[in-house]
Amino acid sequence: MKIHYYSGWFDEALPARYLESLQNDVTNTRSLVLIWGCWGGDELVDFVKDSWLAPGGIVFDEYHLVDNRRTKEEAHRLIKQASVLLLLGGSDLHQAEFFKEYGLETPIRETDATIIMGFSAGAINMPSTCVSFEDGTTTVYEGLGLDNFCYLPYFSLEKHELAKNDYLPLLKEVDVYATAPESFIRTKGTEVAAFGEVYKISDMKMNRF
Repeated sequence: MKIHYYSGWFDEALPARYLESLQNDVTNTRSLVLIWGCWGGDELVDFVKDSWLAPGGIVFDEYHLVDNRRTKEEAHRLIKQASVLLLLGGSDLHQAEFFKEYGLETPIRETDATIIMGFSAGAINMPSTCVSFEDGTTTVYEGLGLDNFCYLPYFSLEKHELAKNDYLPLLKEVDVYATAPESFIRTKGTEVAAFGEVYKISDMKMNRF
């Protein structure tokens, strides 16, 4: 059963709770495959490797970045054979377009990887329903469908008040999990675990999760 992590971006080290959870979950360190968020490139591979994972003793034999320099066939192969997938942050809408252009939706859903981590844009695009606020416009669109909800990073109670009349009415049919900075959720099957300040919004009603 696959494990999914959802969070915002962390500019420096991973939060201690996140790293500890990964240390328990990561058992196959053959290949880490990072999927482009349409910003950055090889430097993000080094950042993830050295700043996020190495401090916890999580070292992979191979590190690969899937971006538009790869052929579609090579991208599909790397994703299929990954031990762990990591969806990078960047532009959520452009990343979703990249998934479609390269036909990555099915390979990501059917990957051999037992763990899929999403950060910021990558996490937004992982569940069934996505909401983007890029360019001052609210866009609701279909995601990868790894879990049946919508995910919002960088959340605060103030943002919830603003959201009541903005985008939440567009999400009545799906549960929303929202995390404050430095917080995250972990799913395994239908089980959702909260780490830090996490809220669940269902039918326009919000509760601390």
